[in-house]
Amino acid sequence: MDSIKSRVSYLKGLMDGLKIDANDNEGKVIREIVDVLEEIADELDELKDSQKDMEEYVDNLDENLAYIEDELFDDEDDDYDEEDIDGFVEVACPDCGETVYIDSGILDEKESIICPNCHKDIPLQFECDGHCGECTED
Repeated sequence: MDSIKSRVSYLKGLMDGLKIDANDNEGKVIREIVDVLEEIADELDELKDSQKDMEEYVDNLDENLAYIEDELFDDEDDDYDEEDIDGFVEVACPDCGETVYIDSGILDEKESIICPNCHKDIPLQFECDGHCGECTED
């Protein structure tokens, strides 16, 4: 933008140096053209500053959004195996198929629980397959 402003200033100086009469028709037109060019150069400078401010603002928003995404959607736990949850049992709702994790202490206390998805009863009576750790195969 500096080159545009400097070129407009050069034109103004050239007009003054050539002693173009601002009172005759051609001089009025040339003076008005140079004035318009000067206004355009000023507007371009303002647009450049606004664009720079907008880029900084968008960069800050992007950084903030990336931080929030990291907090909400932490991808580092992708390798987490749901079967590794100690003290919980995975149960599928027979009605909606939703997977529910139940504290193993609840299994001894209740015969059924309410599915958080479909709000129907999920029975908690299981047959041991020999891999529960509480029994041994004969």
